[in-house]
Amino acid sequence: MNPDDELGAELRRLFDDERLDIPPAAGAGNAIVAGARRRRRRRTAVAASAGVLTAAVLVAGGLTVARQEPGRQQAAPPPVVPPVQTTTAGPVPGPVVVPPSFPEVTPSPAPPPATSPPARPPVVTTRPSPPPSTSRTTSRPAPAAAVLGPAGYGKLRLGMSFDEAKATGVLAHDDTPPTGCVSYPLSEGTANIATVTISPDRGVVVFTATGARTPENVGAGSTVAELQAAYPDLTADAGDYRTTTRSGGEYRFSVDSGGTVVNWELAGSPDC
Repeated sequence: MNPDDELGAELRRLFDDERLDIPPAAGAGNAIVAGARRRRRRRTAVAASAGVLTAAVLVAGGLTVARQEPGRQQAAPPPVVPPVQTTTAGPVPGPVVVPPSFPEVTPSPAPPPATSPPARPPVVTTRPSPPPSTSRTTSRPAPAAAVLGPAGYGKLRLGMSFDEAKATGVLAHDDTPPTGCVSYPLSEGTANIATVTISPDRGVVVFTATGARTPENVGAGSTVAELQAAYPDLTADAGDYRTTTRSGGEYRFSVDSGGTVVNWELAGSPDC
């Protein structure tokens, strides 16, 4: 029995069922069978067209894969499964397409990162150190020498008694009054005046100078020419030079063989 006869027998059995209250029209079975046959032929034609289209797509895909770059393995085209024909009504499933399998491609290693050129060492510029500052040295004038004038030195004066000289407070060892001509040092030292000679009768009679100088800037170290220029009335006496002062006393200069003053004094007249 062919499929068409089986389908017709099944339809007749359904139509002859007593549960159907409406009797089928005359010739209804033949019309239904004819319609089913037409529908089946249409499905078969659609399935065949779909199979041909699928095969064409697979062939085109295989050609595309065949054009890959040489060295790579080409996958075989997927097998085509023919459609399965069924006798039941409903949509006919299309062919099952198996996706092609491709070999796993190992990615090429990434290129090493670009290395920047080594940094240049910084250029160190050494500036020459400035020359040491030279402080301007200002030469101070030498302090003015102590002056032993025509009348005396400081608070002491020619002719001053011992008590008056003691009252000035500049004498050293003034606890002993003179019994004759006695020389007393000064409490300031001997840098300017070596001693002061005091007589019990005439008082202060002699100042023996060391560093002190006359108001005319004459003293130890001066030459005879400087003495003569400062004192025109200068007189010589056995290697000593004398000149009178306005106070009635006199300057006495002792000169060595080279003509240089080595010591000098202010003396009253008369002295000891």
